Amino acid sequence: MKKNGTTTKGTTRWRCKNPDCGTSTTHHRPDQTRTRDFKAFHAYVTGTTSLTDVADTLNISRRTLDRRFTSLWLIDVPNTPDPNRVYDQIFIDGTYTAAGCLLVAASHDHVISWHWTKHETAHAYTQLLRNIAEPLCVVLDGGQGALTAIKACWPNAMIQRCLVHAQRVIRRYTTARPRTDAGKAIYALALKLTRITTVDQALDWTLRLHDFGQVFNAFLNEKTPVPKERRTLNNQWEWTHIRVRKAYHSLLHLSRNNWLFIYLQPPPEALDPARWAATTNSLEGGINAQLKRIADAHRGRAGERQRKMLEWYLHSKKQLPDDPLKIARQCNFGQDQLAKVNDLVAEDHNTADHETRRPAFYDNAIPTEYQHNIGIRKGPMK
Repeated sequence: MKKNGTTTKGTTRWRCKNPDCGTSTTHHRPDQTRTRDFKAFHAYVTGTTSLTDVADTLNISRRTLDRRFTSLWLIDVPNTPDPNRVYDQIFIDGTYTAAGCLLVAASHDHVISWHWTKHETAHAYTQLLRNIAEPLCVVLDGGQGALTAIKACWPNAMIQRCLVHAQRVIRRYTTARPRTDAGKAIYALALKLTRITTVDQALDWTLRLHDFGQVFNAFLNEKTPVPKERRTLNNQWEWTHIRVRKAYHSLLHLSRNNWLFIYLQPPPEALDPARWAATTNSLEGGINAQLKRIADAHRGRAGERQRKMLEWYLHSKKQLPDDPLKIARQCNFGQDQLAKVNDLVAEDHNTADHETRRPAFYDNAIPTEYQHNIGIRKGPMK
């Protein structure tokens, strides 16, 4: 074969040297084509560039590129944390998207593992934590499901409550402009939480919390008769200042359990005690915020495809992520998974998705089945 010019598309044409043959053809490299498509796919799912812009860079239409991506959506993203590595601190949090609730476990600078679920339950957090070695400390936002899972999976790990979330709880009870003196005092005390940097400051804050309980004890214990419309035999009185009382007991509960100032006294076996943090800002601002941006930029993707997009981004933020191209080649760029699918049925958007709680796109609002309590009648009128 020898070169014989190019086609109108610019592809090199080859002609057979045999004088009795003389046929002309072009060489196709499907491996290079799939590699190019996957690189475009990976850049698309881990960024905020639209599908139209990606297609323009390849000089193809949007529909053509979407068709080339069909098998690539089926590639499984590896999510296997190192079960033998022990971290100083692990940050855990959940973020909600159209594809469901995504639980993420991360260190200061990289993602460790993730898990999809419907809600932030103890079982869901257990699935997230069970394959990760027990760390020295866990930083969480205060969800009861996470706390239960930590006690079951990591019974010896210390717990650090995110101080920013602790402040938000107080603000929810007292508002940012409390009216009573007790409300102003407990809100001011909560605002000082994130400014504490030494053990002496933490001790002074704890004493101030104790003094608050002594000074406003009578105020917090005031009761008011329950209104007649809500009064029952076992419910005759209610707390007059219930919201301030809840704010105080929220901080008191965290203080008594020693969940506020763990970051000030790391254990001797800590590898980097200077980096111990008191908030989940590194996870929420560094990882979850970008997940939200990707989900918003590609909000037309829902369900399983949105999950794949966010999983590819999380995989890219691991400390030593596997080469995405190597992962794609191992499963033949999704062709192996595509061969296992017997029948690809288009998603029916007119049905509600109970897993993600997405409602139906449209409805006639008139039930067609017979119900005894409404005016749709079956049979002849009598």
